[in-house]
Amino acid sequence: SPADAGASWLTSLPLAVLASALLALTIGFFVVRTQGIYFIMVTMAFAQMVYFLFFDNKALGGSDGLYVNVRPAALGLDFENKHVLYYFTLVSMLLVYGFLRRLLWSPFGRTLNGIRLNEHRTQALGYASFSYKLTAFTLAGALAGLAGYLWAAQSGYVNPELMGFHMSAHAIMMVILGGMGNVAGALIGAFGFELFLHFFKDLPKVGEFDLGKHWQLWMGSLIVLVVVVAPQGL
Repeated sequence: SPADAGASWLTSLPLAVLASALLALTIGFFVVRTQGIYFIMVTMAFAQMVYFLFFDNKALGGSDGLYVNVRPAALGLDFENKHVLYYFTLVSMLLVYGFLRRLLWSPFGRTLNGIRLNEHRTQALGYASFSYKLTAFTLAGALAGLAGYLWAAQSGYVNPELMGFHMSAHAIMMVILGGMGNVAGALIGAFGFELFLHFFKDLPKVGEFDLGKHWQLWMGSLIVLVVVVAPQGL
């Protein structure tokens, strides 16, 4: 029946990216005015607001979240087929990587790099740093929407925990692991984080002590080690 049919990714994917971009634009209007620890705190405050908006709203699934009963399909690409979903995700990753690489070498990307190195000097050259930072923040939100869409298609559900601190902490650890300010570093950091995550979770018992059960301890120790030994990331 139509109620059991999967959504078309041709329409639902752009809508998810657009909705995420609009939300990021709204939040970014307030967030990018801050710097340093204040930027982190205000961003986390908005994240908690959105978290409780979904957590306390039964129409949006409440604490249990929402389930994707049938995965999207269009143009002969059915995400119910795990191989199709894998290669669609792989191609999406490569396209995003190529887009960001091109963007960073464009005048827009060079201006962003200038703001990162010395915002006051960039402003003195006549660049409106607020507009550039807001655009970058909105673009980051759009790409997060793409990632969230593919995550939901893979896992089959979404819940408020995705907007909690743990998911944000994982993203930060990926960036630290790979290296900040580097697209390739973020890619390597994400793959490295997931590989280490599965490795630590699969560690065996040593006597009565379950090494795999305490994977957070080993992951935290690894991140601290990377920060100390290789502060620029892998």
